[in-house]
Amino acid sequence: MRERNHNTHNTVNQLPFRSALHHWDITHKRVIIRADLNIESNNDFRLQALLPTLDFIRKKQGKIVLITHIGRPTHATPSLSTRRLIPFFQHYGYDVTYASTPAEARVTHAPILLLENIRFFPGEKTHDNAFTQSLAQLGQFYVNDGFGVLHRSDCSITQVPLLFAPEQRTFGLLVEKELNELTPLIKHPKKPFLLIIGGAKIKEKIPLIEHLLTVVNTIMLCPAIVFTFNKALNKSIGKSLIDRDSIDLCKRIVRHARSRQVTLLFPTDYQVALVLPDSNDTYTRFTYTHDDEITLNETGISIGPKTIHAWSPYIQEAETIFFNGCMGFVNIPETLTSANALFDILATAPGKTIIAGGDSVAAVYKHNAQNNIDYLSTGGGSALAYLSGQTLPGLAVLL
Repeated sequence: MRERNHNTHNTVNQLPFRSALHHWDITHKRVIIRADLNIESNNDFRLQALLPTLDFIRKKQGKIVLITHIGRPTHATPSLSTRRLIPFFQHYGYDVTYASTPAEARVTHAPILLLENIRFFPGEKTHDNAFTQSLAQLGQFYVNDGFGVLHRSDCSITQVPLLFAPEQRTFGLLVEKELNELTPLIKHPKKPFLLIIGGAKIKEKIPLIEHLLTVVNTIMLCPAIVFTFNKALNKSIGKSLIDRDSIDLCKRIVRHARSRQVTLLFPTDYQVALVLPDSNDTYTRFTYTHDDEITLNETGISIGPKTIHAWSPYIQEAETIFFNGCMGFVNIPETLTSANALFDILATAPGKTIIAGGDSVAAVYKHNAQNNIDYLSTGGGSALAYLSGQTLPGLAVLL
């Protein structure tokens, strides 16, 4: 099995995208960093990816105000407080000071300041002007180094940077690296180009698949996304997760894929779980079944061994492979068997492999396969949106 260093593909001087951060005089000045530290498991990959930017600013004697979210809370939720991130920082030797509100952050002086979960504040979603102003007042410069949030239009991502002069707002070193890894996949990808896509963010991802039909040659549809396509084709899905509003779109994608000669690969077997009656979707008895034999009380979790065997040649023949949306549950090892098998095949594939998204990367680390993948991206939905040609709102305000 080959070992690949996914952190050293390019040197900064060779990159077409270059952050203005390299040229700023930020000595003793505060720099707001909108990060993506949505760490919901013990995998701190996103934090590790942010550290070069923190180190760069500290080396220039700048002070840092970190803004991030965790999860999707609609109100203050103690378990999702950014306080939980402090031990991760301490592990790498960073002394971080917590602030519960923008007002507290404004009067707190520290080398690195961490604001409370930005989604605890209603203004993040409502774009409240006073809230926007309160965030902008926290620093003299603005940096977005959260690639995983660039496809969002939240206040801290699209409104706050506009209160800074163009020469005082930019993207960070993490985003710089992401753009330089992913842009070649849009402009001149090596083909055949294989997309392996799954995961639970169905409503967000299915429209992107339609756009990607102009880029890729083959698409492997994995749980849970595949079940909306199966529903559109009148296949059995049991209680598998689907998005009913996307059924017609799935039918259109199937037609367009055929007309563009893009191969859509459907699993031939699945790992399924029995959903206990009146159990609030509690899963039990994980088994494998043929694709047309999912019963009414079963939900599809992952693909099965026959599918992996059938798909392996496509992976070995591909020149470019993009994987997003891990199957199974990171906290239930028996549901990751098929995902791990795919990671092993990807590790030996001759083409360039990119795995994107928090859950996907967490699963790669859990399988200890991170050194065998060419590139691990911190963004899932944002990477897909970027590859599909969509404008990323958080990036557009910085360019």
